Amino acid sequence: MTINYEINASGQSADTVTDPQKLFQALPSKAKKYAYLRDVQGDVLGKWHASPKGRDAVIKMNTGGGKTTVGLLILKSCLNEGVGPAVYVAPDHYLCSQVEREAADLGLKSTDDPRSPDFQAGHAILIAPVQVIFNGSSRFGVGDVHKIPMGSVIIDDVHACLAIVESQFTLKIEREEAAFEPLVNLFISDMRTQSVTATQEIINDDPRGFVQIPFWAWQEKQAQVVDILSKHLADTSRKFVWPLVKEDIAACRCFVTAAAIEVSSRCLPVDMIGSFQHAKRRIYMSATLADDSVLVTDFGADPAAVGKPITPKTASDIGERMILIPQEINTGVTDDDIKEFVCNLSSTENVVIIVPSRVRADYWSDVVTADLTLTAENIEQGVEQLRGSKGNLAVLVNKYDGIDLPDDACRVLVVDGVPDTRRLLDRYEQGTLADSDRYLSRQVQRIEQGMGRGIRSNEDYCVVIAMGSRLLAALYAQGAAKYFSPASRS
Repeated sequence: MTINYEINASGQSADTVTDPQKLFQALPSKAKKYAYLRDVQGDVLGKWHASPKGRDAVIKMNTGGGKTTVGLLILKSCLNEGVGPAVYVAPDHYLCSQVEREAADLGLKSTDDPRSPDFQAGHAILIAPVQVIFNGSSRFGVGDVHKIPMGSVIIDDVHACLAIVESQFTLKIEREEAAFEPLVNLFISDMRTQSVTATQEIINDDPRGFVQIPFWAWQEKQAQVVDILSKHLADTSRKFVWPLVKEDIAACRCFVTAAAIEVSSRCLPVDMIGSFQHAKRRIYMSATLADDSVLVTDFGADPAAVGKPITPKTASDIGERMILIPQEINTGVTDDDIKEFVCNLSSTENVVIIVPSRVRADYWSDVVTADLTLTAENIEQGVEQLRGSKGNLAVLVNKYDGIDLPDDACRVLVVDGVPDTRRLLDRYEQGTLADSDRYLSRQVQRIEQGMGRGIRSNEDYCVVIAMGSRLLAALYAQGAAKYFSPASRS
């Protein structure tokens, strides 16, 4: 083990030093692969350490730039400074497992249990999926109840976490649930003022039916809405969603389709999770987040901090990427042509296709085996197969972020189609704000995140193929190109 005599002589150790770059050198049991920090990592850590420590900070690093190591070192630095407990938030369990492995390789103590004495005492970093923090039965407390405090919290892949938090603050009532019919009956006359045809389609269980409840009618009938929900709400929604939206319900927007009713808030009341609201340090980490304003509206971040993100001074961490759009070059090229072409490539290289839905995944089912059609249930095993062998063809279903496919794990990446909207509110905005800056930036953000799955370091390389008429329309929409990062525009 290499000994840093300078740190030992000054009386500093991995449990006392607060400069994250010196902390990295002081870690006594990190794996051999961590011989040194990358230039971009050291640059970002130095800027963060030198910056005024306000409550909010934004860190932007390119995909594959080593954000996880940076985040873990910052949290350990915060613990050494006495700003604990420390929480590392990731979008899902799969990504949390990756963070846990990196923490172990660095020799940092971590846990996945919010009740852990080591976490609460500031001796270990809690690594948790975002839905563990933001739900109506959160162990961190809801409303005025603060069960477990947070001192410092990092939200990694904040673009992906935002979408999950939005769903956590969205009350969805399926048609078969007891509350559906009473709510439709309550607003039936108001729905007809918006669209007689769409309202009748909803009554007839026609999937084309889609109506927004007028905001004035929604506000006027709040007492009846609350009465219906208190009597008929399903147990899962009552436990995990209702506590988050009930105090903000008058400001919500309500949409009705034949399949479900959805109650959504435009600006999320994240202050319902008091431990997050009162955390001393909140650090948001992102690869590409074109619309930074969502950090203010959805997470309540300080606008001044959002306006001055911490970024590396160089882009030396970016690998080589060739982006090809065959159907733009030759309009005669069909989806089937591209499918045949990439299938041939998969005989020697790993090819990964990102599709927006299971319906689109069916298009590839004749050339992709079931165990390589990757969803939340089998993604970890599928990624391990891609990392361990060549000549695979895999499909990622609606997974545009949070997956690392370095080197031979993915040499050809196909982005097939436009990411699906998650909420009815998003579907409504897609129809009414299709050419707006807000919609275009969020659409491009997810597309670019997908394009970054195959590039994980400055020595990596990958071919990206974009296909599908809807994707081409999104890429070439008026003004859309400006929302890509400089590297992708190049």
